[in-house]
This record gives sequence, structure tokens and C-alpha cells, in this order.
Amino acid sequence: MALSARTAVDEVMAAYEAAVPRDRRTGFPQDFCRLWPQAKPILEFLSGIAVLIPGLGSVAGGILKGLIAVGDKLAEETCK
Repeated sequence: MALSARTAVDEVMAAYEAAVPRDRRTGFPQDFCRLWPQAKPILEFLSGIAVLIPGLGSVAGGILKGLIAVGDKLAEETCK
């Protein structure tokens, strides 16, 4: 399955909208290009903590770092 940057961003935003009730989104960005710069530092922090968890923590931390790289690429391609 081919996945375009626009489709991936739409998927991210759909998951955001499903996870955060509409009444709690007040004050939060409503588009990926403004939301990503706020979400990225949180994901970086969580990836740093995850590697400290014995067992699969280093795997989870690595996956989070990979997802951060994907988010950066999506922002680069769609936020012009």
C-alpha cells in the first residue's frame, strides 16, 4: 500500500480528533503543521524515558525515535 505524506497527516489528525474530545481541543492547534512542533518535544522526552525501562524499553524508545523522524518528514513535505 502506497502512503502519501498528505494521507499520513490526515491519519494522524483523525487519530488526534478521535483521542481528544472536541470540547478539550480549545487552545490546541487544529492542524498538523502547528500541532507537530508541540507534540515532537513530548515524544522526544518519552523516547528518552522509554529506553530506561528494562526489557523492551530500548525497542520502544527506538520506535518512538523512528516515528519522530517520520513526523519530521511529514512536516517537511506538507508544511510549506
